[in-house]
Amino acid sequence: MSFLTDLIKEKASEVLADKISIPGSIQEEVLGGVADSIFGSVKQTAGKEGGLDQLVELFTGRQAASSSPVTQLASNIFGSDIAKKLGLSPAIVNAIVPMIPVIIEKFTSSGKIDINDLISEATASGVADKLKDVAGGFLGGLFK
Repeated sequence: MSFLTDLIKEKASEVLADKISIPGSIQEEVLGGVADSIFGSVKQTAGKEGGLDQLVELFTGRQAASSSPVTQLASNIFGSDIAKKLGLSPAIVNAIVPMIPVIIEKFTSSGKIDINDLISEATASGVADKLKDVAGGFLGGLFK
């Protein structure tokens, strides 16, 4: 998961650098928290009915990150679970949460990720195999 985590952190850093002043002492934890919230969202979405379809739509660009339930879930995970775990102030949380769709959009459009790798790393291999079947059906076997 290191490559994908690093890529999310890179995109998060690019997006947040101009918008939010995060103290250097917690910057790595915040970027890690953003990555954790995105992976948590992918994992939860992949495990529910219709979730694989939502992931394929997001990661193939057929649905904008700003309107994706995957993104909404990532924002909720960060805004509640991750923020509490890190002890972030409401001001920092309120500044970061609206940026999560932008971060996901940059991440999904980077051209550096393979949806199968993302799902495989975020979930059990059985779900990744199911995703390959779903994605193959949508895209004529592109992901097989």
